[in-house]
Amino acid sequence: MNDVRPLITVGLVTLAAWLAAQCLLTLWHGPALAPLPLAQAPQSLDLLSAHWQRSPPPATGQIPLTRLELTWVGGMRAEPLAATVVVLSYQQRQQTLTQGQRLAPGIVLQRIDEQGLIFDNNGRLERLPWPADRPLQGLKHHG
Repeated sequence: MNDVRPLITVGLVTLAAWLAAQCLLTLWHGPALAPLPLAQAPQSLDLLSAHWQRSPPPATGQIPLTRLELTWVGGMRAEPLAATVVVLSYQQRQQTLTQGQRLAPGIVLQRIDEQGLIFDNNGRLERLPWPADRPLQGLKHHG
């Protein structure tokens, strides 16, 4: 019990000193006032603008490039192309897809052809082209 008393005394003296310092600062500078918020016009959120704007159909009959934020991770190209398996990164997730599978709500991998992947994005067809071939590193081409 005798060992605890000095610790309690030091703690109480420290608390009293801190409170006294706070009182002196308040008397010296005055009470701290919260800053007044600046009057700003509220910004309107344009969350659904992409849903209301229809993109014009392509003039050449080609499917437009996708506006989805997709990144190629890898894949296994097969014959026939409908059996191809691709790995894509979408919304910070990697997903393995084959033809006909859903990437996200309203987004389906509709078809796979020689030019790339065709997605049905809420009723609108969009294309993700095949990635450029990477050069071989450390390996040689043999006849």
